[in-house]
Amino acid sequence: MRPLRTSALVLATGVFFGLATTPTSARAQDVHGGERTAAPAPRYQSLRYLEDYSYLAHARGDDPFDALKYVPLWPGGHLSLGGQHRLRYEYLAPVDLAPASAEPRESVLFVRNLLHADLVFHPQIRLFAQIGSFEALGAPARDEPPGADLLDTPQLFLEVRGKAFGVGIVARVGRQEMSLGSTRWVSARDGTNVRQSFDLARISLSGRTWKNDTFFGAVPILERGVFDDAPNFENRFWGTYFTLALAPGKAASLDAFYLGRDRPDVTYREISGREVRHTLGVRAFGELASGFEYIVHGLLQGGTVGDASILAWGFAGGLWQRLPGAFSPLRIGVRWDALSGDSRAGDGAVSTFHPLFPNQTFFSALPAIYPTNLYEVHPLLQFEKGVVSAEAGCTFFWRQAVEDAVYQPPGAPFIRATDTRAPFTAAQMSLSFGYRAARHLSFNMEYSHVFAGPAYVEAGGADVDFFGTWTTFTY
Repeated sequence: MRPLRTSALVLATGVFFGLATTPTSARAQDVHGGERTAAPAPRYQSLRYLEDYSYLAHARGDDPFDALKYVPLWPGGHLSLGGQHRLRYEYLAPVDLAPASAEPRESVLFVRNLLHADLVFHPQIRLFAQIGSFEALGAPARDEPPGADLLDTPQLFLEVRGKAFGVGIVARVGRQEMSLGSTRWVSARDGTNVRQSFDLARISLSGRTWKNDTFFGAVPILERGVFDDAPNFENRFWGTYFTLALAPGKAASLDAFYLGRDRPDVTYREISGREVRHTLGVRAFGELASGFEYIVHGLLQGGTVGDASILAWGFAGGLWQRLPGAFSPLRIGVRWDALSGDSRAGDGAVSTFHPLFPNQTFFSALPAIYPTNLYEVHPLLQFEKGVVSAEAGCTFFWRQAVEDAVYQPPGAPFIRATDTRAPFTAAQMSLSFGYRAARHLSFNMEYSHVFAGPAYVEAGGADVDFFGTWTTFTY
């Protein structure tokens, strides 16, 4: 298996360098042979299928990869090619955040190679396909999803779009990435080597001041092999998500959403079985001209696990203020979470909050604690000027219910309720730096130190050090 994995990595890297050296002399002419006006290249999107290069039919791009971004095929049809290649190094000591780790340290290099093709049959119909190869080198425990996957199709879907009665309509069917709202509860999970995909039928509607996503589908099973990430219709996901602008500009907006999840077999202490969980939520957010920004979430969950009922809740939010004058590159802020745990064992009910598909690197490149059964506060200082960004902060974690466990990604308990009664778990200090060297190239690094709190120490844990750096080339 290892030679095949290495061959796939070499193949993907070879394709990348082949694309990088593609001649661009043809980009000065449009499909009719006439000279085109110059146009600046847009920034790349996290969800690559949101990019639109049809403007290159009438304008000459100033980027050397524009010859790949718009390949005319027939009237109204074109092909757009692209990709991303990322090297991410992580050092962690001890290896596992669980107490009494058997390994003193871990040093691992994650390699991500993505290539995609956007085939536009007609301005209203297109097929988007993406293949990916993912390696985890130096740590056998990480050599499985979401750390490694030999070769697979993270995305493959058909899209049809149109407009009726002033409402934009986009329908997508197939495997696709999806981020909702602030990505707090449903994200593409970019921090892990293999991103999160869904097998969905999805309709997106948009008006002048509102938009909606409604979808139904399943969560794929991730395997390490070649094209073996099959749909899993026993693990279903569905919902509808509305966004409404309440004030001009960015001053005030409101999200309202319902998300459903059906998992075939889960366990919460003495309760286990099929889980059907329903989440109702709202999010208010906005940004004022004064540089003040706010976001507040409220969520309520119900459903069943086997014969037991579910009643869980969550609140989350953040406040930021950009400093005035010469200090305008700086923002001070605070984020917080209050997510329910289960305080009553044996009562035939589950109160542990389930965060669905969270952005696990929302607070740090090291996802120390999974967002459930916790109170947390995260004061921070952010800097951004031009191509340079930085952030310094410290997150303080407490258990919401000491009768429930402390959890780590992807949701397994690592400090059990029977190990300690202490509420304070840990404090995580993080320093991060980002540099966008060019449109295509970016560098990031982060150092994080987890100070073990009483709950962690009483369960046999100790402080944790993390260093990560990643280099990303996108085209």
